[in-house]
Amino acid sequence: MAMNWDDYAEDWEASPATVDFTTKAFESLTAILDLSGKRMLDFGCGTGLLCQKMSPLAKDIVALDGSEAMIEQLDDKELSNVEPVVDMLSRGLVAIHPAFRGQFDIITASSVCGYLSNYADIADVIYSLIEEGGYFIQWDWHSDDPNAEEGMAPSRAEQVLTSVGFTEVKVSIPFAVDAGFGPHQVVMCVAKK
Repeated sequence: MAMNWDDYAEDWEASPATVDFTTKAFESLTAILDLSGKRMLDFGCGTGLLCQKMSPLAKDIVALDGSEAMIEQLDDKELSNVEPVVDMLSRGLVAIHPAFRGQFDIITASSVCGYLSNYADIADVIYSLIEEGGYFIQWDWHSDDPNAEEGMAPSRAEQVLTSVGFTEVKVSIPFAVDAGFGPHQVVMCVAKK
């Protein structure tokens, strides 16, 4: 599904649902993993709300987003240990960009994977970027339909993440967020390499 995320950047953080989603995602992340001293990638970082919460704990964070306007909002936060990268995640990017020279301890993706038409391909790239014993954590709007264009069915996430090589995949629904049409459940996937 093609969306122009630049159109949303200026008002992204004005949405209470966006802030609530990020806060709950960060709380669910830090409840299971210690971020202290970790090298991290925030895939689909948007305006950097999650980066802003992780930054005081992590060693360094590569913040990747395809939207230049979203990255401009992140730049305004002036997070000294966050390196913003405007691009789409691909094997080509990983091969040439200096930010991807080393492996990551933790990769996060908050409300990203459920919008990808090539989720399995991206999951494979993510797997290749994670240090042995490292983690990929994703949060997406819950969907019952594994073929939905938006959202993520738990069965689809588990199948894709297992198929690319993750040895442990735990899928849960840790919270819900009211996005203006009542509470909507959020799927959290924790995949260990």
